[in-house]
Amino acid sequence: MRRAWILILTLVLALAGCGGGTESGAVGGEAAGIVPASVALYVSGNTDFEGDEWQAAEELVRKFPDGERGIQMLLEDLQEQEDIDFEADVKPALGPEVALAVLDFASDEPTFVGLTQPRDEQKFQDLLARSDEPTVSEVVDGWTVFANDQAAIDAFKEARDGETLADSVDFEETMDGLEGGLVSVYANGAGLQSAAEQAPDFPQGDFGACLPEGQFPSFGAVARAEDGGARLDANAVFAGDVEESGLAPSPYEAELLEEVPSGVLAYISFNDLESQLSRFRDCFSQLEPEFESQLGQAEAFLGVSLEEDLAPLFSGESALYVRGGSLIPEVTLLTEVEDEEQAAATLDEIVESLRGLAPFPLPEPQMTEIAGVQVRQLAIQPPVSLYYGAFDGKLVVTSAREGIADLREDGDRFADDDAFAAAKDRSGLPDETTGWGYVDLAEVFPLLLGFAGGVPPEVQGNIDPLRSVVFYSTTDGARASFSLFVGIE
Repeated sequence: MRRAWILILTLVLALAGCGGGTESGAVGGEAAGIVPASVALYVSGNTDFEGDEWQAAEELVRKFPDGERGIQMLLEDLQEQEDIDFEADVKPALGPEVALAVLDFASDEPTFVGLTQPRDEQKFQDLLARSDEPTVSEVVDGWTVFANDQAAIDAFKEARDGETLADSVDFEETMDGLEGGLVSVYANGAGLQSAAEQAPDFPQGDFGACLPEGQFPSFGAVARAEDGGARLDANAVFAGDVEESGLAPSPYEAELLEEVPSGVLAYISFNDLESQLSRFRDCFSQLEPEFESQLGQAEAFLGVSLEEDLAPLFSGESALYVRGGSLIPEVTLLTEVEDEEQAAATLDEIVESLRGLAPFPLPEPQMTEIAGVQVRQLAIQPPVSLYYGAFDGKLVVTSAREGIADLREDGDRFADDDAFAAAKDRSGLPDETTGWGYVDLAEVFPLLLGFAGGVPPEVQGNIDPLRSVVFYSTTDGARASFSLFVGIE
């Protein structure tokens, strides 16, 4: 819809890196001081085009050969299609911040307004006049509030009879640590729950088995440009302790990366998945009456129990990773187990059941020795095989013999890889998390494009600056936090 095109245009151009911005200490931007605390969704975009943070974004874009050219094409298209000049028409019309406030999600057509403090009020009104749909505006406490009709602005003013968002405890707790940034977002948990519960197809079961106190969390997020990359940080604040609820595992320090061989292209680390599987089973059982019977049928077919056989395989630390291979990449699952014999037997049962589902005949797994240990080999289609076995207190499932041999033999380890060490340092990956992941973009993109038939020079230049992706989650009482960092050099 073009009725909110001013805000969308501004954020798109800003995210493309065509300006700079100030580093405001206000959580969620200054507009939070005028928006009502009852707002369902609040988005704040930094549109001050002269400060350090947006300058960092512009420098990131310049690292890509087609970055500035893409921005210029966007601006030229804006001029050609809409007869709008960004420098002459948009920049003066907007203030240092543009915000969007959605008052509620409960209706079919949510009520929302935009807010800014125009540098040039007449330029702003001229910009509104270019909209395809009628747009009205009104100055409220020094902010120009604009919407599709006066009723939306009146609803906004009426909602301001209570406290503002900046005074809200929920907003403060949710946005803690998310100050500044290019774009920040806040979603009120009560508003999300109210809207969800009114949906006709929304399950009406007891959410106490799914969420602490049975209540939706509030969400907050901020996007930043930094020296060496781009970052997205987010918080979810629940009504109770998220760790005690079993919804998230307790923080742990990953140790398997000290055993995984070097050359990792992608890595996902997780811990105590057993507890989470149990929590999710309880949740789905409460929300879906047919879930337990359907799960029972699946367990009977596989010949294993989710709770007694499968889940215990993931009671400790686990890792799923990809390494380069001679023909195809190696994919390996590594997980700590207490009973090696039981773990191998459980996997035997699963493999036997899955053989019956294969679209082509699969032979029975054969015993083979790799690096001094007995494992099973399931030949799928030459030269592809699946190898699995339990040894040294771990269960290993891999697509390559090297996946087991390199684990058993002395050699360089993933923890010491230079690319991973650099990515960890840039991203700020902490020692203790509730789970994390890593992708070596510098190696993965050329590999994928190579499978597609080669890398054109113009594409190569635009992927060269991409170094890595690191993401991780942490918990602290009722707060669960997530961070994603894309390394760019």
